[in-house]
Order: sequence, then C-alpha cells, then structure tokens
Amino acid sequence: MTRTLASRGDATRQKLVDAAVQLFATVGYNAVSTREIAQAAGVNPAAIGFHFKGKQGLYAVVIATMVTTLRGICAPLVDILNANIDACAGDRQQLRLLTQKAVEQFLTAAMHTEWSRWLGILLQREYVDPTPSFETIYTELIEPVLRAIERLVEAAAGPEETPQHNRFRVCCIMSQLTNLSGERAILLRRFGRKLYEPEMLAIHVSVVTEGVCGLLGL
Repeated sequence: MTRTLASRGDATRQKLVDAAVQLFATVGYNAVSTREIAQAAGVNPAAIGFHFKGKQGLYAVVIATMVTTLRGICAPLVDILNANIDACAGDRQQLRLLTQKAVEQFLTAAMHTEWSRWLGILLQREYVDPTPSFETIYTELIEPVLRAIERLVEAAAGPEETPQHNRFRVCCIMSQLTNLSGERAILLRRFGRKLYEPEMLAIHVSVVTEGVCGLLGL
C-alpha cells in the first residue's frame, strides 16, 4: 500500500512539473497561477503546496530539471576543453583541432539529447526577463561553459588582445555554438531526418567550427 501511494505521489509530482514547464515557458512565472498549473496537470491545486510548498518551490524544481538536462549537453564541451587546453601549449594547429573536437562533442550531445522544447523556451525567457532563479542558471550552467571557452580564447589570443576583447569573443563563441543547436525545428524543416545522419552532423560541425575558429583567429 505504501509503495502504491508513493507511486501515485511521484506521478502527481511529475504531472505538475510537466505542466509547469510548459506554462512557465509560455506565459512566464508571474502570469500563471497555481490553480492554472494544477488544472493543466489534472490534479488538485493543494498538491502543489503538498509536493513543492507553493509555486516558488515548483519553479525551483523546474529550473533544477532544466539545469540538469542542459548540463548534460554542455558537459562534454567543458570537459574536453578543460582537459586539453594546457596540453596544446599554445600550438595553434593543436588548438584548432581541439576546437573542432569540442564543437563536435557539444553538437552531438545537443542533437541527440531528448529534452522538452519547453525547457529551451523557458531558458530564453530567463535570458530576456530573468527571475531570481537566473542566478542558479548562470552559476550552475552558463558560467562553467563560459570559463572553459574563455580558457580557449586566452590560449589562442595574441598579446595585443585585451581582457574585454576576449570576453566579448567568449560570448560570441557561445552564441555560435548555441544558436544552431537551439534552432532544431528550423534545421529539421530544412533538412528533414537527414539532419541526424553522420554526414550531416559532420557538415554541421564543420560549419560551426569554421565560425568559432574565425573568432579565435585560428
């Protein structure tokens, strides 16, 4: 009996998270009520208080889910850069090869990870109209990526480059990496299911690598 109740509770909790992701993404945190979330989930509104202590607690779980999912996409990029930049010892050919490998790791993870499109919309909403949860998103998800890319930029930069120039390059590289992977619907519309074929991924990696290496001067 206890296991059955726990199973029902887990199912209710997941329904609320799924409904909240979509509603928070489409209308925003402030514009949606707990009653609307419960109605979309098909559960009693009191369940939000029971499982999450209210809307703020539910939003925190939604953000944690988003960060965990997207960290899985970013981790290969961060890991390969942090593990290999020093070994390149400033060799520009080696840095270019490392850049290509890092781009490939990131795009492969981005294209083959199953995650709700609503999480991407919610992330964009946080970029445009940040809530207090943006600090969690930045610290746990974005900053590790930026720091890894910054190490790559500094390794490739000439002595005349200022820290300000390098930091802007970091942001531009981040944009190069995430824009195409975030526009999966457009890519699918243009290329269909061929998008997931190995030769298409290779072209994708080649084009993005070209742009990133251009920003790095490699």
